[in-house]
Amino acid sequence: MADRPIASSRQIAAPPEVVHDLLTSVEAWRLWSPHVASVDPPHGRVEEGWRGRVRAWFVPVPTEMIVTLVVPDRGMEWETPWLGHTLRYSQRIEPTPAGSRVDFEARVEGPLAGVITAVARPLSGLGQRRRLARLAALAELMARPSDE
Repeated sequence: MADRPIASSRQIAAPPEVVHDLLTSVEAWRLWSPHVASVDPPHGRVEEGWRGRVRAWFVPVPTEMIVTLVVPDRGMEWETPWLGHTLRYSQRIEPTPAGSRVDFEARVEGPLAGVITAVARPLSGLGQRRRLARLAALAELMARPSDE
């Protein structure tokens, strides 16, 4: 169980391009990912090779975020070096007849990966589901026709 990634999925009633825009816009992160207290650089759009420093409100120091993959309208992947480990994340978007399915995944690599994953799984899984719910609400609001 500890070697499985921490993963959550959600159907979103918005097209992939709207969801992708929110995932890759640094300014939008605090809207759908409330644990983000600060990002440096604070503006712009991430692309493959983007590096930044992200600080969660519950951690006193920022961590480095290195974007390793961005696929237009299909999501992104990134990694964070952390205490001799690497945290790998992916946010993938698949088009569906009703809009998009978004899959979040987090994986720990390193000597204590199994222990860290087992300890982090409950809270990290809850955080993924909360972020997906906020992302869905925001994307669905943005995708709504302006005459409504």
